Amino acid sequence: MASADSAQRFGPGTDGPFFRIMAVVVALVVVAGFGPSYAASLPPPGLPVWVHLHGAVMTAWIVLFAVQAWLVGRRDLALHRRLGTLSVGLVVVMVPLGILTNAMAVHRGATPPFFTPAMMMAADGLDLTLFVGLFTAAILLRRQGAWHKRLMLCATVLLTWPALARLAPLRSLGLEMIIPASITLLILLALVGPAYDLITRRRVHPAYLWGVGLILLAQPLHGLIAATPLVQDMARRLLV
Repeated sequence: MASADSAQRFGPGTDGPFFRIMAVVVALVVVAGFGPSYAASLPPPGLPVWVHLHGAVMTAWIVLFAVQAWLVGRRDLALHRRLGTLSVGLVVVMVPLGILTNAMAVHRGATPPFFTPAMMMAADGLDLTLFVGLFTAAILLRRQGAWHKRLMLCATVLLTWPALARLAPLRSLGLEMIIPASITLLILLALVGPAYDLITRRRVHPAYLWGVGLILLAQPLHGLIAATPLVQDMARRLLV
């Protein structure tokens, strides 16, 4: 597969700056989305401890993603691989903590106003599941660099939707428009990678067919899953 990537002009060292820039863009999106609301919540009584833990772990993932892109650019592959092992442990903590934080937010009545509790549970649960799938595929294909970095990028972009929905400019659109506007921004962000491939290589790497494809597929599935009796019942029970 590595030789096939090279033959199709997806070989190592050909797009490092792009992935480093994307890592910075993703970090800026997360800071712009969550930074103001998190800072406003710090005065007592503040947020429950698990929310702080969730925020710290998610921030660690974004930082690690950026550091990994930088290490590849410096050709420090030995440290990149060691941190890759650390990333597995981080995901093992990140996913159940994300599910717990989501459930406790519903229980506390802290669902964002543009979400129903069932929609929040369905969206976060599905996105975390897809994130694990993309991350696992990226780890399994870690020796095939073109696949690995594109799948990691898609997995990380998938996690930015909650931050995109909290961007200050979207508030002026009204609550009913925040979800469609943030989905549009998410899709545009996800399409940057394929567009870069198309411009620089005249073809899109097949990793994006999976990564971006799953991001697109998730959007209508959020509503369908939220409408199921199981998720509706879970949301009602948590609200008690």
